[in-house]
Amino acid sequence: MRVGIITIHNSPNYGACLQAFALWKYIEQQGCDCEIIDLYRPHQEEYIPSKIYKPYYKTRSVKSLLKKVIKIACLKKTKQLPYSVEAFAKFKKFNSAIKLSKAYKKIDDLYANPPIYDLYIAGSDQLWNPTQPYCLEPYFLTFVPQGSKKISFATSIGITNLTNKEKQDFKKWLLQFDAISVREKQAQTLLESFVNRDIEQVADPTFLLEESFWKSMIEIPTITQPYILLFTLNHNQQLLDYSLHLSTESGIPLIYLCQTAKQLDNSFTTITNASIEEFLGYIAHAEMVITESFHGTVFSLILGTKNFYSYISKNSVRGSRLEDLLTTFHLESHLLPQNMNASYKTLSEQHIDTNKISKIISIERKHSVTFLAKWINTEK
Repeated sequence: MRVGIITIHNSPNYGACLQAFALWKYIEQQGCDCEIIDLYRPHQEEYIPSKIYKPYYKTRSVKSLLKKVIKIACLKKTKQLPYSVEAFAKFKKFNSAIKLSKAYKKIDDLYANPPIYDLYIAGSDQLWNPTQPYCLEPYFLTFVPQGSKKISFATSIGITNLTNKEKQDFKKWLLQFDAISVREKQAQTLLESFVNRDIEQVADPTFLLEESFWKSMIEIPTITQPYILLFTLNHNQQLLDYSLHLSTESGIPLIYLCQTAKQLDNSFTTITNASIEEFLGYIAHAEMVITESFHGTVFSLILGTKNFYSYISKNSVRGSRLEDLLTTFHLESHLLPQNMNASYKTLSEQHIDTNKISKIISIERKHSVTFLAKWINTEK
């Protein structure tokens, strides 16, 4: 059976890489011939803009438009390298293991000559987030030949409100799906409020692969003493200051894993060029993880990290995914308060029962596997 996935891929981002790899790898493990559709996004150097297919953010607000235009301009100016050349090379090496379709540098080309599969899957991550700087329509599989089987798996909207225009489009596109699943409970509730379809909620695709698989990929950190790990997608001074406070109070060194961070002094260690395998290693072996990242939280769960805390900024519009994730695992107490005034002693006393976590992961994995099994059949 030939399966094509469209998702966020070829990205120098740990979560995006790992979720894309996980879904592709799992489907390959089921005996399918699977590949990810290589549709370029605006930040990629060879991307060709379309006059027909436009991002939603341009119709949302002047503020939103300005932020996106500046972001895209900066990425293009640096040729997608706001990180070190070494870090980018490590991501490229990891992503090269995934089988891709032919490259589609312009959306129009995808519609004119789509790849042919037995099953099309709109993958996970914030694929349907209308604040993204790319056109969402192809990620609703509207390019596939008529009569083709198409489903979504663990797709995220990322926000909890849509405009009327977005609702109209989402409904029109989703009615053409054979089956729909989303990653967050809040996304399920939102879509069911205006789409007359059954919407399932399943776990992020990284949960499809066993803990042993992920642990086999780990590169163990060279640091031998206990450490607190702060992992952020972008530099967050507030979280850094708080993590330094925890480090000082506990006497445990702080490692700051952030691709855009700078080493300001010797009170902590900055890692800006970790590979995927090193990223997993730092999380697995940390005494405590502090993160604002969804996938930082996911892998703290999967890898059985001793203790972790997640943080949602008061300005974040994407916090629902972390809230839903922690609720699923009954770990609401591991969401840091906005004022970040908890001491290390207080945080360390809230233990995580890894056996309970493993049981919940097994339940979530079984539900996801059951959903996919209805559509993945190597005999078709």
